[in-house]
Amino acid sequence: MMGQDDLDETVLRMLQGNGKMTIEEIADKLDRSPSTIRDRIRRMEEERLILGYSTIVDQERLEVDAEALILADVDPLEEGAAISALMSLEQVSEVMKVTGEPRLMFRVRASDRRELLSFLDRKIRPLGFHRIDVRLILDRAVRYPGSV
Repeated sequence: MMGQDDLDETVLRMLQGNGKMTIEEIADKLDRSPSTIRDRIRRMEEERLILGYSTIVDQERLEVDAEALILADVDPLEEGAAISALMSLEQVSEVMKVTGEPRLMFRVRASDRRELLSFLDRKIRPLGFHRIDVRLILDRAVRYPGSV
C-alpha cells in the first residue's frame, strides 16, 4: 500500500466532514485539478483506505425507539460464524470485539423494547451466544461528521 501524503490526508478529512462533497468542490478548495483529486480518491478506495460512504439517519424518525448495546460471549470455535451471522442481521449495526468479559459487543436497533427482547430470543441466543448483558441506550450525545 502506498503511503498517504498531506494532500491525501486533507482530502480524507474533507470527505469525513462531508461525504457528499464533489470532486470538483474538493479540487476547488485545494486549488488542484479535479483529475488529481479523482485519482487520489480512486487510489484510496482501491487500497481500501476509504471503505465506503454512508448516510446518517435520525433513528427516532424511523420509529426506532429501542436501541441497545449487547455484551455477549460465544464459544471461540463458533465466534467467526456467529459474527458473520450477526453482521447479516438488519437490526445489528455494529459488532466489536472488546476487552474483558464478555468478549463481544454489538449494537441492536428495534421499534420497541418488546421487539428487542423478542429479537434477542429468536435471533441471538440460537447463534450460541451466552452471558448476554443488555444495556438499553437511554440517550446519546453524538458528534456527526461535519458538525462542530
